[in-house]
Amino acid sequence: MSAPPTPPSQPHPKVHAGAEPAPGRPSVASETGRLRVCVGFAPGAEFDFVLPRHIEPAVRGSDGALRDNPDYLLFDDLVLREVLTREHRRLFDVVRAVAHVHDLRDLITDVLEAPSVRAAVVDEVARTEATAGRPLSQTGRDWLLAASSRSCVAALLSGEIPGSPGHLPMPNWLFARDCLAVVGEAVVTMRPRHPARWRDGVLARAVVAHHPLFAGARGVDVAEEAAALGLSGPACVEGGDVLTLSPSLALVGVGRRTTEAGAHALATALRRETDTEVLAVRLPDKRAAMHLDTVFTLLDRDLAVAYAPLLHGDAALQVYDPTQPPGRSSGGQDLLAALAERGRPLEVLPCGDGEPRAALREQWTDGANAFCLAPGRVVLYGRNRATLRALNRRGFRVVAPADFIANAPLWMSGDERVVVAIDGFELSRGRGGPRCLTLPVQRDA
Repeated sequence: MSAPPTPPSQPHPKVHAGAEPAPGRPSVASETGRLRVCVGFAPGAEFDFVLPRHIEPAVRGSDGALRDNPDYLLFDDLVLREVLTREHRRLFDVVRAVAHVHDLRDLITDVLEAPSVRAAVVDEVARTEATAGRPLSQTGRDWLLAASSRSCVAALLSGEIPGSPGHLPMPNWLFARDCLAVVGEAVVTMRPRHPARWRDGVLARAVVAHHPLFAGARGVDVAEEAAALGLSGPACVEGGDVLTLSPSLALVGVGRRTTEAGAHALATALRRETDTEVLAVRLPDKRAAMHLDTVFTLLDRDLAVAYAPLLHGDAALQVYDPTQPPGRSSGGQDLLAALAERGRPLEVLPCGDGEPRAALREQWTDGANAFCLAPGRVVLYGRNRATLRALNRRGFRVVAPADFIANAPLWMSGDERVVVAIDGFELSRGRGGPRCLTLPVQRDA
């Protein structure tokens, strides 16, 4: 019998990492502190394995009834990888102009060089795939254990595991934010809710447990905390729902991706490990509001960009204390009122410049998903023109990526606020903006 074919892969040489890494352990005490170390994930061949059946949320069964599509990968369309890669590279060129950057692909490749770690990861992948209804064959398991680290990673990301057909690719690792978060000095390993992202979580947890980047960091595992608390039901949290406002205050969105049990586990652990108060924010059950950071992010210490209809009036987002057992929380308070009460009053700049039609369109294309390089220095998609117009009127200079990169020290040291407008035509097809694509590991206080 001939040997099984090697899965298609392309080399991913380590790219220029930007500024020298800051000394010290992971630490993120705010959304806006000057960025020092960041993690991303450059898109690769895994995107070439996404098919039309992977972008359908529901399919019809033999009885004609609609049911959830087990192959759904959470993307809204097939992406053109060449353009996606160019847009992503430009985003991280901007980030590298001010911070040191690590690529998740390189981190997991380094980690899987150790045979004992590789064996543990393959075992967990096998359990996860079996739970998702895609069992890993013994042939596939043996191949993953014997292959080079880089080939093993390529197979896990593409889903093309020799001798074990039927596995899904992992395009969602593009959104590095969701499987990990640094809150204060705690590194939180998340538990994604959708089966399409379970393997994402396995690999992310291996990076945190074994890569020197996270050595010595205080760890919080949401699933382990939930088990210790005896919680029933899925304890799921994704990083797009976690916003760190200060060393003592964080938010966690509860909605389609993060459950009440997950928020309870996270809040309990962070209160114990970092003395951080966590407020849970109830999100509407809509695809457009899958994470808190799709409707609300910070631009500066006292300024946010948000989908305004969810912050005012009868539809205003409500917060509650997630340390109360799931199902027992009641009542609530408007998000902005709760923040002001805790000494964090915020001015809100409306996504779409307050025009209802533009707000709907631009929130859908991540106009409320800003990423801070430093206070008042942010990155947004250039396609959201009404939002950029609102920022410009509020005192932000809108600059092209090349202009920012060429003059980064001046932009970072001056008093003028700036928004770097990057292309996001293919990136936005996965429902994620600049904050979703970036994972801060160290920020200044």
